[in-house]
Amino acid sequence: MIFDNPAGAPELACNACGCRWFDRMTGACYECGEPVPPEDVQAFHAALAAYQARRGLAVAEAVPAVGTGAAAAPAAVLVPAVVRPYIHVEESAMEERWFEDYHPGSVHELGSVEVDADEIVHFGRLWDPQPMHTDAEAAARSPFGGLIASGWHTAGLMMRLYAQRYLSPVSSIASPGMEELRWPQAVRPGDRLSVRVTVLDARPSASRPDRGIVRSLVEVRNQNGELVMTMRAANMILRRPADG
Repeated sequence: MIFDNPAGAPELACNACGCRWFDRMTGACYECGEPVPPEDVQAFHAALAAYQARRGLAVAEAVPAVGTGAAAAPAAVLVPAVVRPYIHVEESAMEERWFEDYHPGSVHELGSVEVDADEIVHFGRLWDPQPMHTDAEAAARSPFGGLIASGWHTAGLMMRLYAQRYLSPVSSIASPGMEELRWPQAVRPGDRLSVRVTVLDARPSASRPDRGIVRSLVEVRNQNGELVMTMRAANMILRRPADG
């Protein structure tokens, strides 16, 4: 079924359970495994294209052009071909972990990462060019009183630890999405962010017996113990092989 979310954008939901996590590789619902009718998928993409067109997001012509006349080209945002990661995370051996190793209620401390002022500006200029992320003087005049990290930068720092110390390359397949992303407090230069993950539940897949879905609560805190980010994540994780 197709419905409009609070922002007015169309979303595709399972006719059987209402889940909005559609596995495009299997053509089935992540939650219950019921197949999603191809006509529903086609109708969703048509509705999404119509929504994007109304919002001016669907075609290049909707982007302000550089120059005049028929030869005018759409404006483009130029980014470096190679983005150097300025993330300081201590490397450690990846633990082999399978679906059966994610026990509901277990808590995983993933370590910490320090936030650097140059990283904040670098990330902001590339991906979130707002003055409070890119200009220290303008940020000082803002309600924040100084430079702060983009929330997406904070999420990226979290993801580095999450991928390196919570997931495992032998079993992690993909994530169907996350929910309830919050940034309750600003992240500033010099902050040291610690990541804690609690396994909320782990359920075998109804349609794919070789895997399951692990749902986790992710909490990011600064050096003062204050929450700066929370979210609920879902990950598709392979089960341990029979001979493992």
